[in-house]
Amino acid sequence: MKLWVVSMECAGIAEAGGVKNVTFSLCNEFAKLKHKVTLFIPVFKCNCWESLTDCHLLESEKTVELCGKKETVYYTVAKNTAGFDVVLVNHPLFAEKEAVYTYTENEEKQNPEHKRGTGHTDALFLDILFQKAVCAYGSLVPRSEIPDILHCQDASTAVLPAFILLSKAFKKTKSVVTIHNAGPFYHHSFTSIGEAAWHTGLPTPLLEKSLNGKCIEPFLLAAEAGAHLTTVSEDYAKELIDPRNSEATEGLSPIFAERKIKIKGITNGFDFERYDPAIKECSKLPFEFYPEKKDLEGKLKCRKFFIQNVVNTDNFNCAGIKKFGRLDCSLDFTKEIFIAYHGRITSQKGITVLTEAVPAILENFPNVRFIFAGQGEPRLEMEIISLTHKYLGRVTFMNGYNQKVVRLATAVSDFIVLPSNFEPCGLEDFIAQVYGTVPVAHKTGGLNKIIDGKTGFLYGTNTPGNLIAKLSEILMIFTLRPSQISRMIKSAAWSVRHEYYWHNVIQKKYLPFFKEILKNNKN
Repeated sequence: MKLWVVSMECAGIAEAGGVKNVTFSLCNEFAKLKHKVTLFIPVFKCNCWESLTDCHLLESEKTVELCGKKETVYYTVAKNTAGFDVVLVNHPLFAEKEAVYTYTENEEKQNPEHKRGTGHTDALFLDILFQKAVCAYGSLVPRSEIPDILHCQDASTAVLPAFILLSKAFKKTKSVVTIHNAGPFYHHSFTSIGEAAWHTGLPTPLLEKSLNGKCIEPFLLAAEAGAHLTTVSEDYAKELIDPRNSEATEGLSPIFAERKIKIKGITNGFDFERYDPAIKECSKLPFEFYPEKKDLEGKLKCRKFFIQNVVNTDNFNCAGIKKFGRLDCSLDFTKEIFIAYHGRITSQKGITVLTEAVPAILENFPNVRFIFAGQGEPRLEMEIISLTHKYLGRVTFMNGYNQKVVRLATAVSDFIVLPSNFEPCGLEDFIAQVYGTVPVAHKTGGLNKIIDGKTGFLYGTNTPGNLIAKLSEILMIFTLRPSQISRMIKSAAWSVRHEYYWHNVIQKKYLPFFKEILKNNKN
């Protein structure tokens, strides 16, 4: 099978959110199974080239029409060290961006209108430019290189099935679009038919079938163009076609339900080798430990290192991280209970639910310490910073992103709280379980893969009161029945390693799904 994977991000090349891990794993695992895999990705200023070899710029270039202008794109072809091909799309507008989707602090300094953490003002232009460039690449390769499956990752690439539908080069290609997140701010939708037509050049009848209110939705465009829709967990697939979830999907769910659009749920796998706590080179942690064997001595050593050398040092200087707050701890770092949050600091993640629950927990449990790690909406970041000031010595905030620091924040903790209002799949619960940290999560979407009471804890309606009640219950269990938590740690680590291994997900879920699509195509 020939597979083209199209994504704005990929682990080891250009990284932003969880899409990067899925993109890499799809390419990596299908290549291992001897399928012909090619990744398409833009060249941003933030790209890393260490995983790429045999890079060279193609002499051929393509001109695409976009917003009344002709734009020239160039292609760099390379090999990823994992064994798949890579085609990188070059254009000055990509090359000037310091991050994949949002502006950085440095870009805000250069232009105050480009606020840190906000989306690129030319995001729609970039989306369509990239997708038209991928479509145009089809005319540069022989027919034998045209893919059987074109797999597009999320809304930023979801218009591509409509482009290939109108291209002679892709007559036998079947397209798949994976919805990684259909929540607010993730739709990459056009505000009107006119705006969509101006960017895409697609025919009006097709655009009219893709209306959500006055907006043109890329996911609906994909469905109308014959693409097969998937999403990143079975439970999120059910939520996407439930009309009651209109608010959480900005009106998409009722349309999916009304049109009886099928969405295949395939829960993401996990790259265990990239996090294995038994191998420091993989985990990026300073000490090794083995949760599956209930050997957590190295976890406690990591905690001591983190508190002394990251949280409580006056000489802390780590690229990408601003530190707020210290933590008062006992000499052996075992008398305190550490609760972490690591992830994007956004409304979707239920940050306010957690920040409003923290005071009650700290007042009732003097030995609890909170560790926050992440970045996002300035208003929510300020909520966390205010906690570090109000509860001196009991709350710390690693504001920003540095791989080693944020992994440590999760690995040194006893529990991680994931109060997402909705969650398509969830990655932080996987990482926590691998590191012997028990997840406590709102029962929604992909977080339902946590088995309540066995591999973690789930709670119902997402309110501060419910979270306070659940955390209070868990803290009592941890204090009075520590063996129960110990069994959960072992069970959770085993589950992630064996049940959600990406190799198994590809062979048992994706490969049969793709084969069925191609079989139907032949019929």
